[in-house]
Amino acid sequence: MRSWIVNSSKLTRLFVIEQIREPLALFWSLIAPPLLFVFLNLGTLSTKTVSSVWYEAQASWYLSYLALSASLFGFSMYLVGRRESGFMKSFIQGKNAKILFLFSQVSASFILTFSYFIIFTLLTTTAFGVNPIDALTSLTLPFIVIMVTFVWSALIITVFPITFMNASSGISITFMMMLIFSVAGLKTNIPTLYYLNLFNPLSIATQFMTGNGVHTTESIGTIACLITLGGVGAVRMRTNPIWSRQ
Repeated sequence: MRSWIVNSSKLTRLFVIEQIREPLALFWSLIAPPLLFVFLNLGTLSTKTVSSVWYEAQASWYLSYLALSASLFGFSMYLVGRRESGFMKSFIQGKNAKILFLFSQVSASFILTFSYFIIFTLLTTTAFGVNPIDALTSLTLPFIVIMVTFVWSALIITVFPITFMNASSGISITFMMMLIFSVAGLKTNIPTLYYLNLFNPLSIATQFMTGNGVHTTESIGTIACLITLGGVGAVRMRTNPIWSRQ
């Protein structure tokens, strides 16, 4: 048991260092969200309406975006990349090795994403004069819930026999569709768009982050589907790179 903990800690550390060295991922997950939040709410700085309630309502979408982008462009893409490079085939030789690998990769993503969450909260609460302790107290638990859900469901990508390039294209399209429908839903009251967002993980996460809960059958079904997809990915994960079968 002690050896397993030591090995997982070392592997997690290596995975964290590897992701930190990726400047594009750092920009979209660490720099872009707080900058976007501040720029889009500059008008509020000149008013006296800023409060913890206002901040949490505004930050919910950005934090949901942060959790989704980190799980898709960080966790998912690294899984496909490690398979394509032959790392999985060389490292995963049994059930214990598979569990060690997944635990370390999930832990690395959790550490980085949670660090992004803390940095985002500290920067934006400071900019708007909101108590960061109150914000962290209210938002930490729901953020962890949606982060774990997104990362877990992202395991489904390991089932598909796709290359890194194809995975990148598919993830980008999926992410943009979620983003477009979610933003449009925040700006308009079109009934059809509202209904579609009941199935949109980004919109569901935002609703959950605001503290209103998730009550519709469609959204609950979507959450159950995400959890199921993660289970399928964990059980049926492919470890052979595509080129090894060509």
